[in-house]
Amino acid sequence: MVCIYIMKKVDKKQWFVTGLTVLEKEGFARITIDNLCGLLQITKGAFYHHFKNIDGYVDALMRYWLEVNTFEFIREVDKLNTPKEQQQKLADMAAYASIRNENVIRAWGYSNPIVRNYVAQADSIRLKYANKLNEATGLDAKQAMDLAIIQYSMLIGMQQVCSDLSAKQFKELQDMVINKFKKQ
Repeated sequence: MVCIYIMKKVDKKQWFVTGLTVLEKEGFARITIDNLCGLLQITKGAFYHHFKNIDGYVDALMRYWLEVNTFEFIREVDKLNTPKEQQQKLADMAAYASIRNENVIRAWGYSNPIVRNYVAQADSIRLKYANKLNEATGLDAKQAMDLAIIQYSMLIGMQQVCSDLSAKQFKELQDMVINKFKKQ
C-alpha cells in the first residue's frame, strides 16, 4: 500500500485574513505561529516558507491591514465625484468597519513597535485624507484640519469607549458633531 500525502497550500492572503480573524475573536496574544498553523491546518514549515519569523508575519499582517483598512477605503471614496459624496461614503465605510480589529490593533501597538509604526502611519494617512476632503468642501485649511481631527478622534474614541454602538447610532452621532461644527 502506498500512502500519498497532499500538502495543503495556503497563500499569503489566507494568512492575513486568518490573522485579522484571530485579532477580532481572540486578541493579539493569540497571534502565534502555533495558533495560526493550527487554524490553517498546516505545518510550521509552511509558515516559514512565507515569513522569516513571527515579526516578519506581524509586519506583513499590518501592511495588509493598512492596505485594506486605509488605502482601499481611499480608493473607493476617490471613485465618487463630489466632496460631499466622498465624505458621506467615507463616514459610512468608517461606521461599518470592524471596530474590534481597530481596538485590538491599537492596544497591541502599545507593546509591539512594529504594530505601533503601522498604527501611526494609518493615523497620519487618514487624518491627511479627511483634511483633504474637508478642504474640498470649501473649509479653510485650519477649519479643515480641525474638523478632520474631531472626526478622526471621534471615530477612535467611540471605537474605544462605545464599541457596542450600532453603525446607525455611530453615524447619527458623527453627523450631529459635523453639522454642529459647520454651523459655527
